[in-house]
Amino acid sequence: MKQTIQRLFKNETLVAVLLIVLATLVTYGFSIPKLGYYYDDWYLLWSGAARGAASIIPLFSTDRPFMGVVYSLAYRLLGDASVNWQVYALLWRLIGGLAFFWILRLVWPKHKTLTTLMTLLFLFYPGFLSLPDANTKQNHLYGFGTALLSIALMLQALRTNNRVGKVLCGVLSVALTANYLWIYEYMIGLEGMRLALLGYVLYRDGFKQVGALGKAMLKVYWPYAIVAAVFLYWRLFIFEGARNATNVTKLAGGYLSNLRHMAVQLVLGTAKDFLDTSVFAWFARPYYLFTNAEYANLGISLGIAAVVIGLVGLYLLLAKRWWQADAEAEAAGVPFKEFLWMGAVVLACAIVPVIASGRQVDLNDPYKSYGLHPAGGAVLFAAGLVLMLQPKFRRAALAGLLVLSVMTQVLNADYWGRFWNYERQTWWQLSWRAPDIQNGTLAMVEFPDGYQLQQDYETWGPLNLIYRPGPASTPAIQAEVLNRSTAYDIIKGSTPTNQMRDVTIHRDFHNLLLISYPSSSACMHVIDGSLPVYSADDSLLVQQVGAYSHVERIVPTGKSASVPAQIFGAEPAHGWCYYYQKASLARQVGDWQEIGKLYDQARALKLDAADDAEVIPFFEGLVNAGRVDDARALYSSKIKGRSEVRVPLCLGLAKDPGYPAKFGYDYKMIYQILCNS
Repeated sequence: MKQTIQRLFKNETLVAVLLIVLATLVTYGFSIPKLGYYYDDWYLLWSGAARGAASIIPLFSTDRPFMGVVYSLAYRLLGDASVNWQVYALLWRLIGGLAFFWILRLVWPKHKTLTTLMTLLFLFYPGFLSLPDANTKQNHLYGFGTALLSIALMLQALRTNNRVGKVLCGVLSVALTANYLWIYEYMIGLEGMRLALLGYVLYRDGFKQVGALGKAMLKVYWPYAIVAAVFLYWRLFIFEGARNATNVTKLAGGYLSNLRHMAVQLVLGTAKDFLDTSVFAWFARPYYLFTNAEYANLGISLGIAAVVIGLVGLYLLLAKRWWQADAEAEAAGVPFKEFLWMGAVVLACAIVPVIASGRQVDLNDPYKSYGLHPAGGAVLFAAGLVLMLQPKFRRAALAGLLVLSVMTQVLNADYWGRFWNYERQTWWQLSWRAPDIQNGTLAMVEFPDGYQLQQDYETWGPLNLIYRPGPASTPAIQAEVLNRSTAYDIIKGSTPTNQMRDVTIHRDFHNLLLISYPSSSACMHVIDGSLPVYSADDSLLVQQVGAYSHVERIVPTGKSASVPAQIFGAEPAHGWCYYYQKASLARQVGDWQEIGKLYDQARALKLDAADDAEVIPFFEGLVNAGRVDDARALYSSKIKGRSEVRVPLCLGLAKDPGYPAKFGYDYKMIYQILCNS
């Protein structure tokens, strides 16, 4: 047994694969428990729960029909548990990395340690930072992974002498080509990667003349050319996408109407994204994450990077002692020129379809995934640049890039973890605050800077999963993103209707329910437009439209909503925010005695507000319950001097806010203490 293990560990390929797997799990696996759902995940989760897994297929019929089939199957398999999607996405990230490793070993078999390190750089490439958005991005990772497997199988078929093995590899390779093209059309640029690698391998095998090389390439590539041609014919002449980025007719019309401008945009956009993916991706987002990270998180990311570097060091030590990998690589020469031109070609081929469809790589947006499929080219290009250095600096440069990349991925996961915490806390706290919400309500949620929502379904998805969990053809509770444009819709009282894929969305801005999560230290705040209380951290946009928020859209009685833990995680501990939400609910119905009880309970537990605006319901409750001395003490300790909180409230209290007489709201006493003290 011991000898068998020793023999296995003397197999360099096996140890390299083990290193790749362990480094990937260490880097990404640590963060999985704190990640959740984001962005486009929500409309899929809602559709799957409300309309069944089969509804996911027509959901994507307007842009990528085959992806809807794959997505539906994945949903049936993985369900609603976030951890399932995280593990599944990571699995495809790893499969893609191992396929890239396979490709490198087939093309540059003598450069063992170099190709292993390049694979690690590929897996941790900081130009792709949306792996934590696992539900949505597993599509991209699946498509990209199968594309790389297709290329690896094609190259393996060239190296296989066994006829059955050659045919099997070829058939699987062609099938996977059809698979990935029908999922993401802009990844067709990876066929350029296939051709570049094929031409390079055949040229190195002896096909030096252009004519002979072309014939040899055609002999191998013709099945792939047929698959690509069939796909392009279907995409260009049969299928008509509803989205601008996937509608060929609209794209062609844009080019024909202004050919010179579009041509210049294509050239400059390709050049810009080439620099972004090949150079700036290694430093731009890492710089942002490093400068905004807390020291504790920096320490954790550095520790994880140290573990990865330790594993790499052990592998390199074994490579030197057991496999003589360095000597073999030195004898083969340093292929920096091949890496440079191959990387440049792969990058250009990957980028051009993205730019041509009106999109671009955006390093400032961690949600974007257009930096994923150029990753192989970026790593090849970076390796070529590093190999131009003096030998004594090469490994240091590769190690530096590796440390930087691992730390970036860890810090990036921390960013996504904080984002999920805002979402998770918001919906759990809303369940404490609102037993039910009326149909037709238009909810808007404002998160802190850097975490704003982008689409309406990021709000109506979770709301309907919590408050309307049964079958439905359209969301009963609606939503919109708060921005300058929708602020005018609120003021005008607009009532637009539109389509979100195959879901009809009708919004009535008269029924606004405004929710704010002003800072990381605050609780979720439901804004009561009749007498709004604002946090010092609330944006001016929230304060501009807060008076239009109808807290009566919340049904204050009945059984509290049931939050599905498999989606939103376990219920948070009942700390300060729990008592604040219950006090806000009591404020809505004028139950001042209940607020007094909640205040006493919070004090007994030594709970306190980090956001001073959150003591206002308790202050009001104490005054209206006749506990004026307690109210004055609370005012002196938490409210006095907080003009950002007091001034907007005092403006509202300059006249009777109009609460029902049965509430017994003593606005004069509250105004006297709050505004004249």
